[in-house]
Amino acid sequence: MEDDAAAAHVELDVEPGAWEARSPAVERAGRLLFVDGVRRIEHRLHVESADASLHGLLGSFAVGAVEAAARARVVETRVRRLACVGGGLRVEPLALRVGRASVVFEPEPLPENTPLAPLQGLQSAMRRAEASLAESLDADLVVLDGPLTHAERAGGPLVGFVKRLLQRYLPAEREGLMSRLAVGQRTPLFLIQDPSRRRPRYSCYVRIGCGRAIESALAGLARLEIPGGAGLAAARRTADLATVELPRFASDPAHDPRAPQNLYPVGGLEAELRRRLGDALVVRRAIEARLMREVA
Repeated sequence: MEDDAAAAHVELDVEPGAWEARSPAVERAGRLLFVDGVRRIEHRLHVESADASLHGLLGSFAVGAVEAAARARVVETRVRRLACVGGGLRVEPLALRVGRASVVFEPEPLPENTPLAPLQGLQSAMRRAEASLAESLDADLVVLDGPLTHAERAGGPLVGFVKRLLQRYLPAEREGLMSRLAVGQRTPLFLIQDPSRRRPRYSCYVRIGCGRAIESALAGLARLEIPGGAGLAAARRTADLATVELPRFASDPAHDPRAPQNLYPVGGLEAELRRRLGDALVVRRAIEARLMREVA
């Protein structure tokens, strides 16, 4: 999901040249990695404390990286289970036997106590894990599926790939260029700064594919984010490399309903990460059996 642009300050003319499509001519990446994560609610909780009723959930997430070489190869995965409870309550870790495996739901206390807070807590924990994994990888280009909300690294060949364009960052007179982009072209870079981020980030729009005739002219567009600490020259190199590389991984509507923005390596990684989470029904049965024992 796009982050909130309402309070963001956007500096437009940071890259030299006219506001026109850029067609990079750069060599392909020697090593290209994609990072993504999946999450799942295992069971909703309603916790009664001494003086409040608290919203919570038991949830799981998995993050991983896939290398796009001659054959896609998953290079790393990480799985976590969390007990997210509002009101700042730190519950005891919940250990369960699930088939032959032992899983532990670790406490994740959340300051807010609203119905949405537990899911937001699970989502934020997953995003932090994605950013941590992406920053630990060594490659010519690391593509993180989603914005760089939790990325702390100042530089390096890291790019956030935002495929849902829910917020506006450009004024109306500059937006027209977006629909005119050809596959493998990008807009000039602009700089985004907002109070919720400790570091600014460079951004641009890129066309990785074309939608069907019945779809919007913006279908096939994505927004890239590059850490502002990289500096303009490094950000331009990263944006150019991503603009050249990403179109060859754009998906097809016959294989993915989120085409063309949902990249093939990301779709395959998501399927593998869901497998790593285990069977949802088996996990839920183990949770319910444990809760029933406690109630009895």
